[in-house]
Amino acid sequence: MTIANGLTLFRAVAGIPIFIALVGGEMTFAVVLFGLGAISDALDGFLARRGGTAEGRGVILDPLADKALVLPTLVGLALVGSAPLAIAAIIVVRELLVAAIRVLMYRQGVRTHASGAAKAKTVFEMAALVLLIAPPSVVAAEVGAVLLTSAALIGILTLPTYLPHMRHRFT
Repeated sequence: MTIANGLTLFRAVAGIPIFIALVGGEMTFAVVLFGLGAISDALDGFLARRGGTAEGRGVILDPLADKALVLPTLVGLALVGSAPLAIAAIIVVRELLVAAIRVLMYRQGVRTHASGAAKAKTVFEMAALVLLIAPPSVVAAEVGAVLLTSAALIGILTLPTYLPHMRHRFT
């Protein structure tokens, strides 16, 4: 296992303890673990490209690990009232749909890399979640909500790029 894959694995499992920490009120633990997960996303991509291993299973595992980090965190924040429920619901539905499409594409031999817009969406999501988990501050909460809403909008706007792959799957 490469270091990049180890970081991806860390991110894939970190969402569960973050969720538990959030609903248990352990915000410091949650923000530290989420921050490490967010940093691992950038680091594993850098290491995979540098090491020439940015292909193969990492192409599918990396975006799924991002979703496994973001979704439980987002749901936990929505449950404790720190994230807008409607925006959280939009993001969760979109991410689950895209994850399913990406897995189907991968199984059909279609390999895709994240677009610039998709990377921006992920950065906005992760920055928003850090701000929403961090110790309460009106400014942080407002900026976090704006970033999360921006991520949801980018997600909606990029969704059509995945839909042709679904049409081909079922026709």
